[in-house]
Amino acid sequence: MGSGKLKWALGISVVVNLFLIAGIVAGVSVIHHHVRDWQQHRGNPNQAWDDVEAKLTPEESAHIRQLVKAAALQTEPDMDKARDLRKQAEALAAQDPYDAAKVVDLAEQARSYENMSRARVETALIQDLAHLPAGQRKLVAGYVLRPGFRLRRLLGPMQDHKGPPPENASQVSAQAQSSH
Repeated sequence: MGSGKLKWALGISVVVNLFLIAGIVAGVSVIHHHVRDWQQHRGNPNQAWDDVEAKLTPEESAHIRQLVKAAALQTEPDMDKARDLRKQAEALAAQDPYDAAKVVDLAEQARSYENMSRARVETALIQDLAHLPAGQRKLVAGYVLRPGFRLRRLLGPMQDHKGPPPENASQVSAQAQSSH
């Protein structure tokens, strides 16, 4: 009788161990897949735009980048105002007595200016898409209209902003819009 119970215990142990091993292999596989995806996106944050840009002609890609840069330069006063409001909020946060409502108000105003700036650049880009064929228009619009769209990827390297936008910013934007 004792050997029958031992055989059953051994059989159950083998089955449990096989399930555990299969679970560990599946877990490692899933984790490996997600880590690889995370590294690809983290390693190259421009990947999504790079995929879109690969399907555009170099001229179209350069045109889009130039349009975004020109529109962004025109919105620089809004971004300056947002930076000033955030500095005010930061200074106010360091004062006693602490006025949380005023800090929140300044942060909301800054966010509003930033959002207006992004919206103006996005609108200029969307309006300009008419010159692209429908398939390419869909690709670019899909990138621009997705949640969390960041214009900075299209702007390229930026210098520290220390003054007013260049005087020719409106001319560059007008040229970019009239060229197509």
